[in-house]
Amino acid sequence: MSERARNIGVNEALFRAVNEQIESLNNHHLRGPGDMQIVCECGNPQCVERLPVSTEEYERARKDARRFLVAPGHVEPDYEVVLEEHPKYHIIEKIHAEPEQIAEATDPRS
Repeated sequence: MSERARNIGVNEALFRAVNEQIESLNNHHLRGPGDMQIVCECGNPQCVERLPVSTEEYERARKDARRFLVAPGHVEPDYEVVLEEHPKYHIIEKIHAEPEQIAEATDPRS
């Protein structure tokens, strides 16, 4: 596995885990659907961009371990493809073997 591919996969998995905690807190305090702010799940470890997303869209993206929510312009075209473009975020899917394996192995919902 290349170091770049591994780093991207690990960083995205880490940000996804953070967002799972945000969603859990959001559900606990709001008790139902609504909007929430998540952190960008891109492969850049210095990224701290916040993304507004509805709980419904977040849940829909989380149904597949290979999907992540990233800010526009934060896509790594060698490793992922944009499935959906929204004004404030994109839903991407892993297309490269190494980050895809990390995404599936670290999925908190599996």
